[in-house]
Amino acid sequence: MLIYLNKTLTMQSATDKLQEYLNELMNFSDTAVTSQEEQILLAGAMMGVAKMLYHNNLTEQEYDKIMNHNGRDLLNLLKPTIH
Repeated sequence: MLIYLNKTLTMQSATDKLQEYLNELMNFSDTAVTSQEEQILLAGAMMGVAKMLYHNNLTEQEYDKIMNHNGRDLLNLLKPTIH
């Protein structure tokens, strides 16, 4: 089954793979997370995993660039909610 799933994913475009990953993460969140606190903790864990994956698979310059860009995006998202 895993080999079949892996072959199916490798034949998909990057956009389709990303959509599938996002759908799976949202399904996990919808079924496994029961409170707002847990949702925030899960989001933090996903951000930590993303950071580690970026670090392990990008050059130092690419990693720094994406971290700076993502950090600015996160701040812009949070600014309207900070009073």
